[in-house]
Amino acid sequence: MVKMQILHTLWSLRSYNAAYLSALSLVVIQVGIGCIMRASQTSGKYTFSTSSSVTISEFFKFLISSALIIRSSLRARRDPAGTHELVPVEDGDKRVDEKGRGMDESVGLEDERLIHPLSDARLNRRGGVVGDYLRSLGMVSVENRYGFAKLALLYALINNTIFVAYKLADPGTIALVRSGVIFITALVMVFALNADISKVQWTAIVIQLCGLVTTQYTPESGTSYPLSTYMILLFQVFVSSVAGVYNQSLLKDGQASFHAQNAVLYGCGVIINGLVHLTLSYVTEDEPGFFVGYTNSAAYLVILSNVFIGLAITAVYKYANAVIKCLATAVATGILLYISSILFGTTMAPLIIPGGLIVFITSWLYIESPAPKRPTSFADKVPHSRPFDFMPTGPKWRNQTLAISTILSIIIIVFCETMTLPDLSAPAMEPRPILTSPFNNTLAFVRWNEHHPERIPLIEKYAPFFHTLHFSMPAMIDAPLKTEYQNLTHDNWEDGLVTYVQIARTMEWILKMPKNESEREIEGLLQFHFDAWVDPMDFAEEDYNKMWIAVSRHNDGVGGGPTFLCMTKRTRFPDWPGMQTNRNWQYPLLNALAWLTAANTDYVFDPDEWCTGWSDIYYIPRHLWVDYIYLAYIFGAHSVFHEMAVPTIMHIIDQTRRERELSSIINFIGDCYGGCCAPGAGLEDLLAHRCGHKLDYRGRVQEAHYERLDYAASVLGTEIERPAWMSPEAQEHRSNWTAFESSLSPEARKKMDEARLNTRLGRTMGQNQPENFPFNATGIEPPPTTAELRKIEQEKNKKLEAEKLAAAEKKNKENMAKEEELRKEANRKAEEQRMKDKERERLRLEEQSKNGQGDAKAKPAAAAAVQNET
Repeated sequence: MVKMQILHTLWSLRSYNAAYLSALSLVVIQVGIGCIMRASQTSGKYTFSTSSSVTISEFFKFLISSALIIRSSLRARRDPAGTHELVPVEDGDKRVDEKGRGMDESVGLEDERLIHPLSDARLNRRGGVVGDYLRSLGMVSVENRYGFAKLALLYALINNTIFVAYKLADPGTIALVRSGVIFITALVMVFALNADISKVQWTAIVIQLCGLVTTQYTPESGTSYPLSTYMILLFQVFVSSVAGVYNQSLLKDGQASFHAQNAVLYGCGVIINGLVHLTLSYVTEDEPGFFVGYTNSAAYLVILSNVFIGLAITAVYKYANAVIKCLATAVATGILLYISSILFGTTMAPLIIPGGLIVFITSWLYIESPAPKRPTSFADKVPHSRPFDFMPTGPKWRNQTLAISTILSIIIIVFCETMTLPDLSAPAMEPRPILTSPFNNTLAFVRWNEHHPERIPLIEKYAPFFHTLHFSMPAMIDAPLKTEYQNLTHDNWEDGLVTYVQIARTMEWILKMPKNESEREIEGLLQFHFDAWVDPMDFAEEDYNKMWIAVSRHNDGVGGGPTFLCMTKRTRFPDWPGMQTNRNWQYPLLNALAWLTAANTDYVFDPDEWCTGWSDIYYIPRHLWVDYIYLAYIFGAHSVFHEMAVPTIMHIIDQTRRERELSSIINFIGDCYGGCCAPGAGLEDLLAHRCGHKLDYRGRVQEAHYERLDYAASVLGTEIERPAWMSPEAQEHRSNWTAFESSLSPEARKKMDEARLNTRLGRTMGQNQPENFPFNATGIEPPPTTAELRKIEQEKNKKLEAEKLAAAEKKNKENMAKEEELRKEANRKAEEQRMKDKERERLRLEEQSKNGQGDAKAKPAAAAAVQNET
């Protein structure tokens, strides 16, 4: 008997050491996983599939549990006498509970708890280690197997939604909220296990809640995070509490070994989380592949930490209870709160330190003030009942209940992963928005038709405004493929007449990248030549779901053009060089359209219609890249000129992919300066247009453009100050005229009333011209100086003299023309008179000849001479 008491005492000390050791391990792992979960994110997202990470973690935990079963089997075979599993299934836990909450009031035979045989199956050596392993799993009752499957569903909810939580809040806040709501765990234990909670413990819970609210209070916005974030955290705490109580009940029930129970639990976890991953892959396109995205150590550390935190939590519930877990989490929270601001740059709320102390102190008070034990005896001991007996658990309902629970759990996880929760509690004062570039998710494709690497340093000034810069230049990179070489940021494309083919190749390169790569964030491509200019910040109001193309503001064939036109006859655009009868650039395009017709695609187009347009600056959104790529290869195969291919491709896509029949998906950028062949723009042209061509790099105008880019880049990331007229009060006044009038100052009201009285109604347009006024009639302009008056007088006299000279010259020309006309008229009349005299003379001579008068020989000769002259 004395030996048994000594053994009992030693085991009690070991029990406490195991409890605190498991709690310490949990603290270390929770701090580590809090840092790793945040550090493994890229731009607020995980590059790997979170569901696959959980599945892999569950699989490794299953392997560890299986390995421990096999190790126990090998030890038993080496030492047949040591066939007792010395694990205090009840007694050690009861002692910890007496210090904690007194959850387990059952009393059993001491020797049955301490010396728990592994059943006769342990002694059966048939089947070897594999047989021992299967028999060990078989010791888990059917009822417990279904219980562990339902428990795996709860852990799947916890492990998957925790990734969502780390996207929304910092590790310190997450740990604080989860550790500061012991009241949820207490309520679950009261209703599930009929546990006793003392008055001091209830008081500690209330004070702890007040401390938790204090930690999240900020004077500027009310709360550190939106209500939706706290809802997710509280949901996690609730599910974790339910899972903890249920896990505790399962581990302390039945005759199976601790490792066999874990193996069943984690095996179910592998299957359930695998189903979650398959569902997410089917529902969303952005879900990475199962093994995709594990490209850095942080991704592997997430798996590793999840493996150990699962084993640590299980050990806490085995050797301690749910409250010890909450206490360990509270310690980890203090560490995370301190290091979060250092590692992740988060801002601590001003009251988080005193509020956190309240949370930790009340957690300790809760532990140290358990409810008194209920007096029990063997006579009045009630049979053990499992928590949540209100659910149907009989053999008839097991499969149906498990199936429904699985479907609901997967739906909840998919919803949390794919849906954006609304902000149900907008802060009283929203933080100022941050100035960002509208091209943050756009690739800039910059084209050189000649080798000019010396221009690259200036073009790189666009980098802060775009997701990626891609330089397309002949002989850009010395590579074996020469002109065919390309990567995400460079290519060696030579043929500037079909540049759209290389653009299509770049789009195809990006679309083929794995889902977890950062290039998946690229949502569009903006193409412009290196000697064009673009002011990125002036494109904030554009529709990035549509295509854009710059429209030339003149079409003289020299300084600009060509105009965006679609036609079936060259007479629509006869002045463009490509439409001349000795060039006929539309012929290859018509051949390409014939190919496209034979391809039997869903594209809508007229096979006899082609388009022209200025293609030095244009934008294609990502969701239309596949169409652009397909059509670009068709047109490139026929070497269609880019100023015909690009407009025609965009026209075909517009006709095919528009959502509404009468609404085009092309935005024509009409405020771009110049055109394909424009000369260098002046400073006024540069400052007056947000885009244009061309920028002369040999002059100083380009300096103004890049100085403008440098300034814009310097203010990126700063807070945008909201104008006063956009405040809620001002907007409320502006939505109603009466309210707007009441908000005006007395002076403004007076001037408005005077303006109304002086406004003449019922006027007609008159001569279709405004009224003229003498110089400085309003007195606004300053009076001219003597020099200016002299200059004005000189210009006036010069103008009058020029007008006189022009009038005299005009009159002189008119007189000369009149004299010339009179001279011509006199000559004409004289000639007519002479011809009449000749005719009369001829008639006279003929008459004489008929009458026989005169010389017979001379008469015919004279008549012939007159006839010749006539």
